Amino acid sequence: MKDKLNTIALFVEAARWSSFSVAARQLGLAPSSVSKAIQRLEAELDTRLFERTTRKIRLTQDGAMFFDRCTQILADLEAAELELSKARSRPQGLLRIDLNVSLGQRHIVPALAKFLQTYPDIQFDISLSDRTVDLIELGIDAVVRIGNTSDSRLIMQPLATTSFVVCAAPAYLEQQGMPKTPEDLLQHNCLNFIYPQTRKQFEWIFQRQGKVFRLPVRGNFAIDHPDAHLSAAIAGIGIVQELSFMVEPAIAQGQLVPLLRDYAAPVEIISVIYPQKQYLPAKVRVFLDFLKTLMVDLKQANLVE
Repeated sequence: MKDKLNTIALFVEAARWSSFSVAARQLGLAPSSVSKAIQRLEAELDTRLFERTTRKIRLTQDGAMFFDRCTQILADLEAAELELSKARSRPQGLLRIDLNVSLGQRHIVPALAKFLQTYPDIQFDISLSDRTVDLIELGIDAVVRIGNTSDSRLIMQPLATTSFVVCAAPAYLEQQGMPKTPEDLLQHNCLNFIYPQTRKQFEWIFQRQGKVFRLPVRGNFAIDHPDAHLSAAIAGIGIVQELSFMVEPAIAQGQLVPLLRDYAAPVEIISVIYPQKQYLPAKVRVFLDFLKTLMVDLKQANLVE
């Protein structure tokens, strides 16, 4: 197809100048190559396109008809390329994203108000989940996740890191005392988180002398929504282990007290993940830039690292 378009472009140029040699000079080719290309085109169409003399060429009746159609084809192709170029340079269209529930609800979605003021031609289709999704199959442009991915079809771009923080309300600690080691948590009411997809309870994670270990804590309260999980801790029901961007605002306001800082687990990576593409759409590019700027703001507020 590419060769056919090149040949058509040669034909149109030769017809405009009524000369193979002038067309060749305009296109930076040898005159013989233009002449041979036109001969091959005529043989393929089984039609003579030019009347030839020793000094000049001119279109036949069939050639003139073919010239009109080819000129329109090249004009349409140029217009299509221009339209595509504008679409790639101007962020617009439907942007389908899937966000980590806690980070999306608390920080990303509220910040989209300013984003949409800057890019009013973008429309969002947003889902909040922590499940594994097939971006390519579902046609999702990007997801924001905490943790790693091993899918070679995807690009994972780290944005920031977050860590698990153990904390409790002052009222709870006044009544029950403050744990000094992770093992002390076995004597406390620990509010557990249930993964919505599997209904399995989260095992709390710690680090001691460079080694990571998990602790199956116990309590009389488990829930599958992160914000409700945090609310229960603020209400004084028990102790929680939650990510820093969730609990740091409540800690700063005195609603929660951080515990066991010396046993903090290794950090978790916050990433944006999107399909590998040679040409990334403008709408995705500006969304990636938005996320990077947002993470800088969250770092300045000590919500992520």
